[in-house]
Amino acid sequence: MFGLFKEAEKMIDSSEQMSTILNALLTYEIRDLPLRYEFWYRLAIRQEEYRSLQAEHRANISMHTAVGRFHQVQYEAIKQKCAKLERLVDIYKVFCIEEERQALNHRLHFHKETIAEIYRHVQNKELYTYNDSVQQQFWDAVSEDILTAIAHLD
Repeated sequence: MFGLFKEAEKMIDSSEQMSTILNALLTYEIRDLPLRYEFWYRLAIRQEEYRSLQAEHRANISMHTAVGRFHQVQYEAIKQKCAKLERLVDIYKVFCIEEERQALNHRLHFHKETIAEIYRHVQNKELYTYNDSVQQQFWDAVSEDILTAIAHLD
């Protein structure tokens, strides 16, 4: 009898799922920055940290020494991390615009199942993250899948 009055489950569309995934991913990326700063400011701080590290490693690159080659490898890794973070931040900004929701849902239609699967994994992330390295691997995998799903949004 009480089942008749049960509230229907709210259907979450692809853009809301993607927004939730991106928020969780970006929040993980800035987890070690002070919470007293606003979300967007913390993201800007992280991007600036990456740019500073990138410049520092670039200045120390030398193919004649092992340390110089170390800086080359680190420069390339930081360059990729910075580009990925910038892409995720830029796309998250688009998902924050409510007027774009219908257009985004239409454009995400072909990736609906993939997004729903990633969303399910993010919702159940406690099952997959045992320690810091596993957690980092999980979020790297989510990031890779998200970047693939949103590659066509430009």
